[in-house]
Parts: sequence; C-alpha cells; structure tokens
Amino acid sequence: MRKLLLGFLVLFACSASAEIFHYVDDKGRKVYVNSESQIPHQYRDRVESRREIDGSSPARPDPQLANLKREITSSLKKLDEALAELVTPVKVAGNQVIVPVRAVYGNRRADTQMLLDTGASGTVFHQDALEPLNGATYRAGQARVASGEMIDVHGINLDRIEIGPFKIRSTRAMIIDPVSGAGHDGLLGMDFLRQVDYRVDYDAEQIIWMPDRYRELTEQRAELKKKQDMDADELIESLSASKESED
Repeated sequence: MRKLLLGFLVLFACSASAEIFHYVDDKGRKVYVNSESQIPHQYRDRVESRREIDGSSPARPDPQLANLKREITSSLKKLDEALAELVTPVKVAGNQVIVPVRAVYGNRRADTQMLLDTGASGTVFHQDALEPLNGATYRAGQARVASGEMIDVHGINLDRIEIGPFKIRSTRAMIIDPVSGAGHDGLLGMDFLRQVDYRVDYDAEQIIWMPDRYRELTEQRAELKKKQDMDADELIESLSASKESED
C-alpha cells in the first residue's frame, strides 16, 4: 500500500504551490500577476488571490490528484473487506463462547452454533444439528461424558467445515446424541483451534482471527484514512515526506 502511494509522488514531485493575484482593470478585464508589486496602485482595492500549480494558471481540479484520491478510496474499501473477513460475531454467555460453524457434505450444508471448548480434543456435533446433511455416518466407539455416563459416538467425513475465514476440507467430525438444555449444537475442539490464531473480544462479542494481521491492516487503514482526509497540499507534502524517508 505504501508503494502504491509513493508511485503517485512522481506525478507531483515537480509541482509547486504558489500564490497568484488578479485584478479587474478599467475595461473590465481580469489581469493575472505573480506578485502584488505588479498590481498598479489604483487597482489594489480590486485584488483577489488564488493558488496556482507550476505558476502557470489558477488552480483547478487536478485529474492526477483525483485519480490518487480514487485509488485511496478503493484501497480503503479493500482493507475494510479484508478486516471484515477476520471478524466473526459470536454469542457470549458468561465464560461460554458460541461460534457459528457451517458443516458441508456434498451439496448440502448445516449452519450450527458450536461451543468453543479448548478442553475438547475433537469437534463433536449433536446429531440433530447435522440432520440436514443426510450424511453417511459410522460407529466410532464410546466416550465418557461429564456425568460419568458412557455414550455411543459416531463419525462423519465432511467435505469441509467453514469457520470465519477458514475452510477446513476433508475433515472428520464426531456425532453424539443431543445434550438436553445445552444451548449449543456441539463442541468446537482443539482439532480446529490448535491450527489457528485467534482472540475473543468478550465486550464486542466477536472473535478476531489472526490478531497480528488484523492489527497490521487496521494500522494501514488509519494511515490511508488520514491521507483521504488531506487537502491537495497536505497530501503532496505527506507523499514527499514518505519518499524522503524511503530514500
């Protein structure tokens, strides 16, 4: 992004802002001069000043500057889209974090709400949550639940699981009978969580995936937003400073 902005510096490097003046003579003509000393004394009460570029004509909208502004706006839009992909809204209930998870089997999908559980070694879906998939399952043994009871466990080979920006393909998941009053569709376990970097923002009720990348993009956006809000002279000065620091 920095290189993109510096590329436009070449277009402005030779430009210099200056003050020009004009007055209206006795014949009603506008006369432009470069300094007040060139204005006849009798016309000095009729003077107006404007900015000019390259000392050649009154300032007017610069198409190159307009193109740069459009590039900045386009880059901001792309950054916003990239930031949005790294944020997933979640439900927070006390210490529980419920994450939206999509399971895909063939051309069918099931949208579920899974409890983020770092104590679970694998991802486990409640059977009714995956009924829309009508997928082939197989017996995978038994497991002991918190109450001490042994329950049957089945497996399913999903085409993929989608969580936030991640799509985990050809993944195996476990299925158990629904847990009464659980308030979720299963457990999102360490088989997925150990593969990704994330941070839970409990106040905003969202997960930020790849926090370092998110912070980097946020800083880039803040820098671009400052440039978007600058006027022409400030933008040229900023680009010049960036070029000097690069050199």
